[in-house]
Amino acid sequence: AASLPVPPPAGNALRPADFIVAVVNSEPITNSELQSRLARIEQQLSRQGSAPPRDQLVREVLERLIVERAQLQLARSLGVRPEDAAVEQAVATVARQNQLSLAELRTRLAADGMDYARFRADLRDELTLVRLREREVDSQVKVSERDIDQFLREREAQTRSGPELLNIAQILVAVPE
Repeated sequence: AASLPVPPPAGNALRPADFIVAVVNSEPITNSELQSRLARIEQQLSRQGSAPPRDQLVREVLERLIVERAQLQLARSLGVRPEDAAVEQAVATVARQNQLSLAELRTRLAADGMDYARFRADLRDELTLVRLREREVDSQVKVSERDIDQFLREREAQTRSGPELLNIAQILVAVPE
């Protein structure tokens, strides 16, 4: 006689197993991370009223997670990390932009199903990425005095040459009612 499967003990809800969907320099990205980010983005897109097909969105979100993870690893290796004061200031800015107090922001986050600690960690990661980009761009961009003078001369020559001529056309396409 075949034995029947034993039901799980009462109180233990069945949960789907988490698994790795990508590995970035030996650091995994799990399905739960992907699904969490996907849910937040779908929520934002539903408010805007437009969303790409789900399979395309999943690919784009996963690609974004991979890029972010690689950039955060680079930032850690370079010692780029925002101070706690900068994170607190960013939290206060988010609250102010949404016309909320800090307590109201926490309540709103909880109502949206987001943990305050996760919110702070996401803000810290975002600040880290901004600082990394600034650091990398600042080291690459070099504008000399000569470049500035040349730009100003070109701009001045454009304004002296008179009004800019534009060709404007109107196209009417009649369609049946």
